[in-house]
Amino acid sequence: MGNVLLSGYYGFGNIGDEAILTSTINALRKARPDLNLIVLSQHPDETSHTYNVESYHRMSITEVTTAMKKSDLVIFGGGSLLQDATSFRSLLYYLSIINLAHIYKKPVIVYANGIGPIRSRLGRVLTKRALETVEAITVRDAESRDELIEMGVTKDIEVTADPAFLLEPSPDYVVDEILQSHGLDSKTDIVWIALRDINAPDWFHGQIKTLISTLREQGLSPCFLAMQSKDLKLTNALNQELAEMDQDPLPVISNISPEETLGILELGQFCLGMRLHTLILSAKAGIPFMGVYIDPKIGAFCRSTGLPQLPYPQKEPNFDLVEEFSALMENADTYKNILNEKLSILSSLAQQNIDIVLSHLDKVCP
Repeated sequence: MGNVLLSGYYGFGNIGDEAILTSTINALRKARPDLNLIVLSQHPDETSHTYNVESYHRMSITEVTTAMKKSDLVIFGGGSLLQDATSFRSLLYYLSIINLAHIYKKPVIVYANGIGPIRSRLGRVLTKRALETVEAITVRDAESRDELIEMGVTKDIEVTADPAFLLEPSPDYVVDEILQSHGLDSKTDIVWIALRDINAPDWFHGQIKTLISTLREQGLSPCFLAMQSKDLKLTNALNQELAEMDQDPLPVISNISPEETLGILELGQFCLGMRLHTLILSAKAGIPFMGVYIDPKIGAFCRSTGLPQLPYPQKEPNFDLVEEFSALMENADTYKNILNEKLSILSSLAQQNIDIVLSHLDKVCP
């Protein structure tokens, strides 16, 4: 039996990060049922209840230290933890986890991370210094590996895939209940629209409303999917604007588990997404998707899968969303074939993350 500490962006109600946590916990328990799993979380009581794990508050130095001392191995990630786009404080927090583990001589596996952007010179120096102390590094895309190499990191860097590719959907009856509660059923031709408030220009939101009207004219059923509670402000505002245009508001599905999210995505025809894990779970579900280039991780994933992406609305001139999305739908069979070919590879690469963790765990807990 060993004690494994998981550190990431957990306990914030973000479906993407919870998908990482869920898939990692399930895979570790499948391989080693006797493992004691410990999670740093923003809401430790909720995390303990949901996953049946020990959990400590991620912002309490006392609790983090207690969790660290208990652990035999630290899993750092996945997700986009090492970046300063959110804030420099965020980067310092995550580097402090790696440095604290080094102080207590706890081996760290950097686990399926997406790296960057780290724009500050100091941030890049501190990141390189911290990563030179870890046992192993896996990243979820080649561009993250290249970024670390450019920083001067000399450790071996393994390119794998996001842990969410190991996720399994909820049972059909659970998914059906969710759809029915929103006036939908499994036979509905659903197009998922998962938005994020980025203070986009008005013309972009106008094009989303035009897309909704166009999809309805084609007999499809557009529906909003909120990957995080903060996304509801935008979807609610758009629904109010639709009502003012004498159009029915869209169903809004939110506050569901990662497994439920994967299950409902599998019953969709297409997806427009502005968060990375909307696209990752769409790929896992095998439905053609279109991303919106909000940050480099979305661009990297769309390029790696061969699926299309829209430019960043704040930086690019007006583009025709309906035309771009229509092209996605017209080439649906091609994109489905691409996803089918890549899915087994991505799942295998995601499993490599777990295999690497287990091989290092064997060294500390033989």
